[in-house]
Amino acid sequence: MGAVESDDNTAETFRRNFDGEVIEKDIRNVPSFEMWDDADVVVGGPPCQGFSNLNKTSTEALSDERNELWRHFLRAVEDIDPDVFLIENVSRFLKSREGARAVKIAEELGYTIVVDTLWAHDYGVPQKRKRGFVLGSKLGVPFFPEETDEETRTVRDAFGSLPHEPSEENWHVSRKRVTELSKRRFQEVPPGGNRFDLPKELMPDCWKNKERGGTDLFSRLWWNLPSVTIRTEFYKPEKGRYLHPEANRSITIREGARLQTFPDDFEFVGARTRVAPQIGNAVPPKLAYHLGRAIKSHLEGKKSRINPEAETEHDIFKKSFRIGKQKQSQLATFSS
Repeated sequence: MGAVESDDNTAETFRRNFDGEVIEKDIRNVPSFEMWDDADVVVGGPPCQGFSNLNKTSTEALSDERNELWRHFLRAVEDIDPDVFLIENVSRFLKSREGARAVKIAEELGYTIVVDTLWAHDYGVPQKRKRGFVLGSKLGVPFFPEETDEETRTVRDAFGSLPHEPSEENWHVSRKRVTELSKRRFQEVPPGGNRFDLPKELMPDCWKNKERGGTDLFSRLWWNLPSVTIRTEFYKPEKGRYLHPEANRSITIREGARLQTFPDDFEFVGARTRVAPQIGNAVPPKLAYHLGRAIKSHLEGKKSRINPEAETEHDIFKKSFRIGKQKQSQLATFSS
């Protein structure tokens, strides 16, 4: 097993939890990946910030140097020549020119490509997280895992057993520097509430005359529902729906990790503000497990349930490929 990671803390986290070599540098500065040419599977998550829905630029006009890093991932795929590869990104990637180019290049390398957007809560993750995936194979038509049969897991399932007061142990730590004004604001947000529940005198000036906009800013999670997407600064309630369902504080690093389905014995390296991005940028381990099982089944010869003749209205991908339990997927093989 091997990995490329430019962030020193994230690289060390990988070393602590997995038995494998880590090349600690920018992937653009890695001249060759042929030392791993015996690998059967290559997976990667090129930075998604340029494609994020938080980026208000239209999909067609996206311009961000990070948007080109998928090319270096495919350079690794070309050098290693694995049987299967998997790319993870925000779903917007699949609607971009870069997504289309990635699929086209991979097909030119001899891969059969399928793509889909998956919701993490369909796979046992207590979080409404939607991500796009590009899956390629030289062994035939690959496939994604079907949704699990288990009931949707909730915030309470994830960390209801943790004490409301952070223990300051095993990353059950909350934001350290909280102003008195912020504490007063926390107290005014009811269960499931948001910034619109604040009295005018406690609102920042930028919110006072803004009656529309995101309702997840400065909001409380619900005990009986999955969480919203856990991002890299989930310890800041002004960034999203990251207030504890009851306690007057933001969720802790451990609570965020549990919403992502990291086990409590997973070892993170770095300061709190360096660990949170490791959690928020990750594919939820439970979703990764189901993806891994599907890839393993494909490698062992299981046939895909693709329907290559089905038509869709998607502007880039024209054929559907995955028939889930309740709906037919809408994306698949590249159309030029």
